[in-house]
Amino acid sequence: MVDGDVDACELVWDDAITDVRTRFGLPVIERTPELVERMRSRVRHLLATDPDGSFVATRDGDVVGVAQALVRDDVWVLSLLGVAPPVQAQGIGRRLLEAALSYAGGRRGMILSSRDPKAMRRYALAGFDLHPAVTAWGRVVHDRLPATPGVREGSAGDLDLVAEVDRHVRGAARGLDIAHLLEEAGRLLVVDGVGYVVVRDEGRPVLLAARDDGAATALLFAALAGAPRDRETEVGWITADQQWAIRASLVAGLELHPVGPVMLRGFARPPAPYLPSGAFG
Repeated sequence: MVDGDVDACELVWDDAITDVRTRFGLPVIERTPELVERMRSRVRHLLATDPDGSFVATRDGDVVGVAQALVRDDVWVLSLLGVAPPVQAQGIGRRLLEAALSYAGGRRGMILSSRDPKAMRRYALAGFDLHPAVTAWGRVVHDRLPATPGVREGSAGDLDLVAEVDRHVRGAARGLDIAHLLEEAGRLLVVDGVGYVVVRDEGRPVLLAARDDGAATALLFAALAGAPRDRETEVGWITADQQWAIRASLVAGLELHPVGPVMLRGFARPPAPYLPSGAFG
């Protein structure tokens, strides 16, 4: 991948993810200018931090597939894998995955999969264990949310806390990824010494990690409290290891819907309490 591929990669990814969400009855995310720029920024970020983990497939000079993987400490994450719908089922996705896996170097791995059976099969055959997941979706019922007095607004001064919690929960810090997430998401909430959550403007937690379920629950409630009353929000990638998140989402009035699994390789146990980022694991 080179810088000139970024716009085409965003378009391929949008076509691929829209196709999957439509086929499996999940809400389709509108391709707004803000979302387009966010995705392009993500691709550029990983191309800068992990150029050896960034790949494209081309046909007649056009980008038709994209894969990006990142390595942070001892953890490899598949951040992005998409193939344009008209050329799917032709082996392009398999070859892109093989290229991305070559960047892993024997490290532990994490993939947040779509519900596409072919994708799940590829990941399982590559040695990843499947952990079924749900997403919580809907409008938050604000009157149901409890107070969260232990949660405060975070700042750049809390990045050491973020790194410490990440190493405790998943065995790896995030390096430059956390600064990128904060730049695009805009809000960090913390419980001192215990946990943090990164929140988008619509009250959607895009990443949460904590040392215990109580702190994780408080952080999730605090994130959801920022959701607009007239728009849906989402809590993604909730596995059976995150019962605290299921309970909190139901209290908040959200509905549970099946999504693709969280796939792990080399972890002694799934990270918990933890809501991973789809882009950064």
